Amino acid sequence: MKSISLKFIFILSVYLNLFSLNICMSQIVQNSTLKFTLEARGLTENDITIPLNFDKDKSPTNDAKLILPEVKYLMKSPLGSFGFMDSVSDLSNKDFMNILKGLFVLGNFYPDLKRTSELKLSGESGQFTDFIIKFCKEKKLSSEKLLSSFRKDELKFLSRNMMSVISETESEDNNNTDIFRFNKARDSSIAVSKRTLDILSNEKVITNTVKYFEDAETVYLLYKLLSDAKVNFSDEEFISNESVSGNFYFYYDKDGIRIAIGGNGKNTYTGKFNFIIDTGGDDVYDIENDTEKDLFKNNFNCIIDLSGNDYYTSNSNYSLAGSVFSSGFIFDKEGDDTYKGKNVSLGSSICGLGVLYDENGNDTYQANQFSIGAASFGIGLLVDRNGNDVYIANSYSQGFGMTEGVGAIADDKGNDNYLIDARSLDIGRYEDHYVSMSQGYGLGLRPYYAGGIGLIIEGEGNDFYSTDIFGQGGAYWYGLGCIADKSGNDKYNSYQYAQGAGIHLAIGLLKDYDGWDFYTSDGVSQGCGHDFGFGLLYDVKGNDNYSAYSLSQGAGNANGIGILFDESGRDGYLNKEPGNTRGYGNSRREFGSLGIFLDASGEDFYSVGGMDSVISNSSMWGVMNDYYLKDNSSVPSGTNYKVPLDSNRNYTSEDYFIMAKTIEPRFSVWQEYGFRKLAEDSSTTSEYILKYLDTEDHRAGLVLRNLAFKIGYTIGNVFVDRLRKHIYSMNARPVFNENQLAYICYLFGETGNPAGKEELLMLTNDENIRVRSAAVNALGKLKIDPADSQFTANASQRLRELAGERSIYKMLNKDIAFALKKYKSTANIPVLIEMMNYDYFGVRFIASENLKNYGNDYLKFLDENTFINISSEKKWFQAFLYSVVNIDDKEFRELYNKISNTDLAKDEIIKINIISLLKIRKDKSADNEFRSWSERLITDLESESKIKLKVK
Repeated sequence: MKSISLKFIFILSVYLNLFSLNICMSQIVQNSTLKFTLEARGLTENDITIPLNFDKDKSPTNDAKLILPEVKYLMKSPLGSFGFMDSVSDLSNKDFMNILKGLFVLGNFYPDLKRTSELKLSGESGQFTDFIIKFCKEKKLSSEKLLSSFRKDELKFLSRNMMSVISETESEDNNNTDIFRFNKARDSSIAVSKRTLDILSNEKVITNTVKYFEDAETVYLLYKLLSDAKVNFSDEEFISNESVSGNFYFYYDKDGIRIAIGGNGKNTYTGKFNFIIDTGGDDVYDIENDTEKDLFKNNFNCIIDLSGNDYYTSNSNYSLAGSVFSSGFIFDKEGDDTYKGKNVSLGSSICGLGVLYDENGNDTYQANQFSIGAASFGIGLLVDRNGNDVYIANSYSQGFGMTEGVGAIADDKGNDNYLIDARSLDIGRYEDHYVSMSQGYGLGLRPYYAGGIGLIIEGEGNDFYSTDIFGQGGAYWYGLGCIADKSGNDKYNSYQYAQGAGIHLAIGLLKDYDGWDFYTSDGVSQGCGHDFGFGLLYDVKGNDNYSAYSLSQGAGNANGIGILFDESGRDGYLNKEPGNTRGYGNSRREFGSLGIFLDASGEDFYSVGGMDSVISNSSMWGVMNDYYLKDNSSVPSGTNYKVPLDSNRNYTSEDYFIMAKTIEPRFSVWQEYGFRKLAEDSSTTSEYILKYLDTEDHRAGLVLRNLAFKIGYTIGNVFVDRLRKHIYSMNARPVFNENQLAYICYLFGETGNPAGKEELLMLTNDENIRVRSAAVNALGKLKIDPADSQFTANASQRLRELAGERSIYKMLNKDIAFALKKYKSTANIPVLIEMMNYDYFGVRFIASENLKNYGNDYLKFLDENTFINISSEKKWFQAFLYSVVNIDDKEFRELYNKISNTDLAKDEIIKINIISLLKIRKDKSADNEFRSWSERLITDLESESKIKLKVK
């Protein structure tokens, strides 16, 4: 039944044959069912974008310091994710140094591969050990030099708080039941995290990172020499002391440098080592850092083990292929090995490079947090070439990237298990679910610093992935997370925010190339974009099964974009809330989110019948397409524990505000009480909240919005008074800054309070794009008195002037189209007609909706030249078709004759849109003759089309 296979054609301009920031969008979707699906919805590839201007849209609650170029590029051009995932997957075919180089490039570091050919070593053991001693001393001096760029107070702060780059604690404490202690601890934790990242943003830290690539070249060369038996050691000697036990070729312990080269038997290593080489035997590595000294100054560590079933363990952070302000390595050639680390271990780093490379064996990797391929301000990499492996961590691990970091696991072969040992309770949402932030996850520090890049690059094998909250190809706050799995019958299990989920301005990707796979989640997963995020789940081949509760399987929420794309196979889709899944996009911020569901071939099964081989505009802003080729539901969870309210205490306005902004479910009784008390004293509260207009805390912003609805009249009067002082003040120092002005506009708009209408109209002339756009948006939401014809005329004229400026900012044009609906005038019609040709769906769709309100008046402006122009551009013509649904039956029939005689009417996509238009018009008409005429046309057109159309 389904016979045409999907082909994507990529032209990549690749730096060093790795990654591209210039992927050709038109060719990504050329000749594909994805392009067909987009066009059927009236979309182009240019519509698939996060419409932010990264220079102009910054605010106290939305900053993206240190955003990585690849993340920025993919936010602007999300369809480039198809090429990105293939580039990531191709890394598994490369040798170790080229894998590492690929990660450095993603991190915006550009190394070369010169030193491997320049570095010459003989096999003579004396020269070999002299080189290692010199190398270790150089690493110690290099760390000391880097640290000299920090002040003493900064180093002291970092020594106590370095792990604050991730803010969640490992276990609950008493703060979780005291609302004031909870908020104090939360705000303090974020402040500490911010200061930590502020300090680490040291330019020397960032520029120094590329030097660690040279360390990797050197160590890898040593590993290859040893693996190829090109180093000749002298006789073994039995040594037993507090640091080593066993037979050794070489032992060195001077000037803070400890080096050991063990023989073929079982050896034990205890304590701090800079460099270990072991030629064989089932060895035990009990590695600890010297916590009494300055850990940062001598953190370089390296282990090369050539054979044996080895046991690696450490209770210290930044050890066992973990590093801070340095580099750390483990190279293990063969054996069934066990690795047990703490934090920042097993191929992880903060301000450095951490690498664990295991060539053979069925291995177990276990650590706590920020481990197993994790990084911030550096690179973390775990490579496992062969074997059935188990990866276990608490959180922030298994391919995790924080700010300025790229963390990755590259596993070539074997049936692997990725498990999360959950300990960090997610009290922000649930009482019985835990934060994972693992398995290809990128995370930033909201609202200050952009996230990093987290990757899992899987080769072959039947793999099992398990997370709880946040994981499996996901990201949060200007980060990027990706799983690319080449083959195998894989199982992906998670609860929420997973399996291709971009959350709050981030990119989440999962691509599975082959195998009969199972995907299970609760919601906000399986190709879901939330709050200007982009999520993509792309399964290329296999008879797959997808199960979710809600907001999944190609869903967009709060202006996010979500895509589920299954290219082939006999697939099954289960969803308990079909109303917000499979091509669902809701309306937010006056335009829409995009949900795109596409199953390109195969006889498929759905929990809702009649969906196989059907295309449907499943929501106003979404599309569901099972191609003919062969607001969230609330889900109760846990105990729903509520901290009881102490209503006998006396509280201040500050206390009430803290209560009101605490959105965690356990404090809901306090939240409701605090908000009610703020609303009861509207006069005091209206003055008090002025200090929060440029808050960095998005929770506080939510309180302001809700208060504006509750006590909008009082707040409006206060705002108008201050706005007038700002606009008319002769003082050099303004009353409000740009962030405060934009937020006042936003609050006026949310409440519809017309008290500040004149001031808002004046602010449309503000030179700041955020203020101007916010003022226009607010004008479109005001509850204007219909009798106020003068203001309507003034506002309408100003909006037309703004439209005529043809701003490059997508969101401003969206706001103009939206506001024009409020101020209806036939003079707006030519402007709205032109806006239907704008290169962003958020403008075109709104303009089309607006024109519906003009009925037959619309036709007066459709002269011959205008109609020719409209019918010459596909996206313009599609928007136009839906704009004429409200004209009278007689005029519609005359217009239809013109439509059917255009060249575009022969296009398969346009035919689908014409069928949809006719079905809508037939249902609207009370004229039986018109309905019969429409039905005949529909029948004829459907007989010519291979696509079954379902209209909602």
